[in-house]
Amino acid sequence: MKISTLKLYECGYCTHPEKIVLPNETLKSIEFPATVALIKHPIKGYILFDTGYTTHFSEATKKFPYSLYAKLTPVFFTEEKSIKKQLEKDGIKAEEINTIILSHFHGDHTGGLKDFPDAKILTFRKGYEPIKSMSKLHALTKGCLLDLIPEDIDTRISFIDQAEIKLDIGYGEFTTGFDVFGDNSIIAVDLTGHAIGQFGIFVNLQSGKRVLLCADAVWLSQAYEKLIFPHKVANLLIEDIKAYKKNVIKLHQLSRTNSEIDILPTHCQKTWELVKKGFVYE
Repeated sequence: MKISTLKLYECGYCTHPEKIVLPNETLKSIEFPATVALIKHPIKGYILFDTGYTTHFSEATKKFPYSLYAKLTPVFFTEEKSIKKQLEKDGIKAEEINTIILSHFHGDHTGGLKDFPDAKILTFRKGYEPIKSMSKLHALTKGCLLDLIPEDIDTRISFIDQAEIKLDIGYGEFTTGFDVFGDNSIIAVDLTGHAIGQFGIFVNLQSGKRVLLCADAVWLSQAYEKLIFPHKVANLLIEDIKAYKKNVIKLHQLSRTNSEIDILPTHCQKTWELVKKGFVYE
């Protein structure tokens, strides 16, 4: 089975000094988009990869302790940018989203979960289990806003990281993964580093094209292209620095040995350019 289409959306953005992610650059502030992918599976229907910023995020960060998040990470968002509103403009209703694949539980990825109450949520157990019993303040230190998580999540959630499979050389240095639907359409790979239990997905399209949505394994494509590791200050935002660096190297090697694969980080300007062009993978 292969995926019919993949389309990217920008759902708000935050700003940080460029030097944080590219140490040899300046302290000028640059924009990091929160991109979301809409995937159309020939049988499973519409699937979202992450959910971006929404008004749920804006409301949550007005109150302590989440207001600390907004002060440290300025976010720019309007309701029209929510993935729900953008899908409606494309003629897709919220109830048509059958599945949300959630790469990890940071607020810029979970912001829209409550807008899709009928969707199943697929994620890694090792990403969810540590945070579900945390206090709001403790979770915030991990980049997670618990108020954004639906109250009924335990009735809707399923875990991808159950039966690991071996991957062929077409996936480069990623030698093991998880077949999300058991049909080889979407293969999840562990990208623990930025967050424990973060993962990315290889999307196998009907055209034969393969795309890797690598979430926050890197913030910018230059990081894996040129093997640039972030400034030491960014270590405060990285749960497992050793694993993070290993994944950057894996992405670098994948880009060299399997250059036909498009590697798309969630917050990269190059990914944002595809959104602005309205590009659709088929």
